[in-house]
Amino acid sequence: MTREPHVTLSRTDVHLWIASSAGPDGDSRSLREHEAVLSPEERNRADQFYFSRDRAQFVLARSLLRRCLSQYADIEPAAWEFEFNEYGKPAVHHRLGVDLDFNLSHSRGMCMLGVTRERPIGVDVEKRDARISLPDLIQQVMSEPEIEELRQLPARAWKSRFLDVWVFKEAYAKARGQGISLPLQDISFLFPDGRTPELVLKPSLADRPDHWLYDFVKVPAEFHAAVCIGRRRDEQLRLVMREPDQL
Repeated sequence: MTREPHVTLSRTDVHLWIASSAGPDGDSRSLREHEAVLSPEERNRADQFYFSRDRAQFVLARSLLRRCLSQYADIEPAAWEFEFNEYGKPAVHHRLGVDLDFNLSHSRGMCMLGVTRERPIGVDVEKRDARISLPDLIQQVMSEPEIEELRQLPARAWKSRFLDVWVFKEAYAKARGQGISLPLQDISFLFPDGRTPELVLKPSLADRPDHWLYDFVKVPAEFHAAVCIGRRRDEQLRLVMREPDQL
């Protein structure tokens, strides 16, 4: 697999790589090429999947991560090493001496990778037709203000709103580096105008909404996606959408 040209990433740039992994199983020859850049541990994890489509999705997502990171540093895709915080969030291993932050999400045919320089980032993508137990998840995940907004909508719109809220909460929690260990019901993403998210945090989060830039990510209509990026108050960031030639 050939190296792709390097790209420039300033400290106020946020690159979002979007890639479709259409096809449930992936072309076997192409899949072997992607597997070749994975670590032994990643290949072992891939082999744990029961369904071939899920295995292919994992392999393609990890290959995307490695190949995209290699556009920012003189490191071959197979040479990247990662370490994990106490909550399991991955980061480039400190011994590589690279000042990149990243976050990866994938959901049944879609992969999304966010890359920044020394700036926390979280991304999440979810398939619109995901099978979920909506009544249970509403009570487990949503805050009281979010549920109150939900009740003002027709029932047919509840799942879409829930998924909008979920991808924002997941992106925020991943950017914080703590994932769903955060008290999700203390985090509110409200939509006072029906379209634009507004972050409201309870004191338990020890955080301020103006420390974050968050927005929807434009993806095909069958998905919901969001990004959350750390910033200083009123700092201007530039979001750049990128698509690899192939996943």
